[in-house]
Amino acid sequence: MKAIVLRSFGEAGNLKMEDVPVPAPGKGEVLLRVHACGVCYHDVINRRGNLPRTHVPAILGHEAAGEVVAVGPETPGWKTGDRAATLQRMSCGTCALCRSGRNSLCKTDNRFFGEELPGGYSQFMVAPVAGLGRVPSSLPWAEAATVCCTTGTAVHTLRTRGRIRAGETVLITGASGGVGMSAVQLAKLDGARVIAVTSGEAKVQPLRAAGADEVILSRGLDFAAEVRKRTQGQGVDLAVEIVGSATFDQTLKAMAPGGRLVVVGNLESGLVQVNPGLIIVKELEIIGAYATNQAELDEALRLTATGGVRQFVTDTVPLAEAARAHFRLENREVAGRLVLVPPEA
Repeated sequence: MKAIVLRSFGEAGNLKMEDVPVPAPGKGEVLLRVHACGVCYHDVINRRGNLPRTHVPAILGHEAAGEVVAVGPETPGWKTGDRAATLQRMSCGTCALCRSGRNSLCKTDNRFFGEELPGGYSQFMVAPVAGLGRVPSSLPWAEAATVCCTTGTAVHTLRTRGRIRAGETVLITGASGGVGMSAVQLAKLDGARVIAVTSGEAKVQPLRAAGADEVILSRGLDFAAEVRKRTQGQGVDLAVEIVGSATFDQTLKAMAPGGRLVVVGNLESGLVQVNPGLIIVKELEIIGAYATNQAELDEALRLTATGGVRQFVTDTVPLAEAARAHFRLENREVAGRLVLVPPEA
């Protein structure tokens, strides 16, 4: 089969098409014919070598959707022809954390597609069925591939971790990416006022089209004063921090008393300095958000299939152009998601 193989960490040009054997599914696994695989900034961080659990050679891609073409032994409930999309990471489903609904913190089985598990930058991939959701027949493959990591992450971040409430004001940094676009829509659906931050003028209109009430164009990412101005000095009740270290300080300054700051991204893998006094006197909550669980993926697929949230697939590109897709993403040329399409097997 054709696959994009990363043999050394570094630049986008290290992603190269190769012929590799088609894998065989084992117990509790299926073989998917990949029809689409989203390109996430997590993949860029992974390609650079900044995720310690990934070892080369590697096949990246945790946003895959495809058709089951073979079923491994002892895998009840699945058959050839089923449509499926991947979770980002696995969980055992039986440990204390999983039983309490905190599947993203599972340590018993925490494998991640594109890291310990070969990912979707390929014509075929093996997937444990515990890491799959069922894709409605009405969803196009390109949209189905992006649902977990965009809308699923938005569900996890806004609802599960952020406890969003109608009438609140929500700030979203890095809002023009796939997660951001879904977060804008979901926050509006849940009754919030949405302030979106972007550094690119071309991304302002897509954010307004997604439903943002206010869009702040901040090329230098110094947006806190403008947020406070647009909230009459109050600040925001809930912030979704997608960019991470580059915007964390500004986001913290934009919080209202009693606000909740949910950190779900750190694009440059940098560190931040925090003034504990600010957190104390405003009684702020800083909350981490990691990965979508099975129930959240099912909800994200439902939201997408029923039109509650739309997937912003900017472009579908041939699998062979994975390096170019990474280049476009790194250079902030993309509003929404790029999706790789493997050649017909």
